Amino acid sequence: MSNVFNLEKQLVFYRSYHYETLNVLVHSVFVPTILFTTIGILENVPLAPVNKQVYNLGNFGCLIYGAFYLLLDLSGGLIAAPIMFLIGYANTHLIQSVENYTYWLTVLFVVSWIAQFISHAVFEKRAPALLDNLVQALVLAPFFVLYEGLFQLGYRTDLKQRVDATALKNIQEFKKRS
Repeated sequence: MSNVFNLEKQLVFYRSYHYETLNVLVHSVFVPTILFTTIGILENVPLAPVNKQVYNLGNFGCLIYGAFYLLLDLSGGLIAAPIMFLIGYANTHLIQSVENYTYWLTVLFVVSWIAQFISHAVFEKRAPALLDNLVQALVLAPFFVLYEGLFQLGYRTDLKQRVDATALKNIQEFKKRS
């Protein structure tokens, strides 16, 4: 439990499965797509009303993700939390105005997962992180993609170097075992 809020250890875990440039690129496209579509699909699951306002599982998911990212890393969380709000807000309005919205979300969701599994097989030549730790992989994936973008902009280069070095060691150990 002590590593749950350790940003560096979380990024190392995820980076150890996403080191090849093309796989990272595929994930940079499809992880946000999966996040957006999942929240949209979960918009169909109502929760108990609060003050005559009916909330749904999608909005609750956005709140949980945003809060976790703020706790994991305040500076990154201050970027991620508003994005989570916008994802929830957009889905709330789109589900009410786009015909067959949930159907199209589901199609995108499935295509995105297929693309990522193929990418892992082709570029990383190993199973995805979710097969080793489902919750950690699903919760961390969007934050990892955000950090990959921030790293490309020169943000926290010291952290990127440490994460890459440790992940590379993990990958080498994995290759020795397989």
